[in-house]
Amino acid sequence: MELQGRIFDGENIMENGKISVSVDTGKIEYAEQAADVPKRYRDDNITFLPGLIDTHIHLFGTPERSLEGWVLTSDVILTVNSLKDLKNLINSGFTTVRTMGDKVSLELSRAEKLGIIESPRIISSGYSIAETGGDDDPKMFPLDFAEKISYSYYADGPWECIKAVRKNIRAGAESIKAYASSSFVGGGSVRNELSVEELRSISGEAKKYGVPSAAHAYGASAIENVIESGFASVEHGLGLNEDLAERMASGGIFYTPTMSVYKAQRKNSSAYRDSYIKRHLEKEVTIADSVGVKIVAGTDFVGSTEERHGNNYLEAVYLSQVIGNLKALKASTSLAAECLGLTDRGYIKNDYAADIIGVYGNPMEDINCLRPEKVALVIKNGKILKNNTGRYFN
Repeated sequence: MELQGRIFDGENIMENGKISVSVDTGKIEYAEQAADVPKRYRDDNITFLPGLIDTHIHLFGTPERSLEGWVLTSDVILTVNSLKDLKNLINSGFTTVRTMGDKVSLELSRAEKLGIIESPRIISSGYSIAETGGDDDPKMFPLDFAEKISYSYYADGPWECIKAVRKNIRAGAESIKAYASSSFVGGGSVRNELSVEELRSISGEAKKYGVPSAAHAYGASAIENVIESGFASVEHGLGLNEDLAERMASGGIFYTPTMSVYKAQRKNSSAYRDSYIKRHLEKEVTIADSVGVKIVAGTDFVGSTEERHGNNYLEAVYLSQVIGNLKALKASTSLAAECLGLTDRGYIKNDYAADIIGVYGNPMEDINCLRPEKVALVIKNGKILKNNTGRYFN
């Protein structure tokens, strides 16, 4: 299969490029600048780029953003709804996603690998790891029942944290997610969760198994604990300041600001919450970018009516308004793949998996070219899953 025209390869734009894909291996045979692409092979209105990656989603499978609904809805309903969400994601050009705690993504990830479902590659974190009584603990129920229905493992002390990591790995998790703080759930104030000792045991055990570790962190002290504990990425990172950003940059720690989730409308708005979010959106991503922190795209979308999977391109749009289109594209492709520890995706280059999309327009000029209706072609592992170009590729 040959694709010819404008190419963003994960690093740079080639106005005249050629890509050769092996249908047999599902890999890119070569991607190179061409001296001249014959007009009959070229569509000036299409840009080819690596499949998009969302590094932070949840497959919660309910139309409402509700902790009670997420834990009480049957796994069958959650799975069926999540299959619809995955279909929306792949049709929107997302060929890889990472889930950050839910009840069904481990089995869906297994089904995708077996070829049973057509979906993005799912890097599942399995169950998130939290302290007892922490952020996503449904405290309206007795503890023993809450533990049975939750999508988190409740762990207190380093050994319980290590065991929670091992349980996730045993079940097939390819990433680990922990809570270093609370959030705004229930209208409360932000506080630290899990001690540095506990967090360090989680990230250390994840490293032992060679999987990336990510920590939800609200507040400067929680971010500091994550940095001290050796996590691969800070998720959300509300409260980031210059000193912490410099430490993240020097340590190669990724930053996933999840701007999209804070742009969504909320019924539980408060002056306390709004002040945190205002600073985050207006200053903190700029701070991170100014010192060279590796910023990656993650929406924290859960699949609810307000955060519909398929609109995940919005993170690139919001990032571009702060860091520019080129960096936003890298955050959604090559850097996102690096954050997830993927060494065969995120770029269009020799021997990489042929995860390639084609969009109408030039995203370097207009990042909104990534919106679902502009996605004309989706190729995953060398297989065409969507083709609205009107052309036959062979």
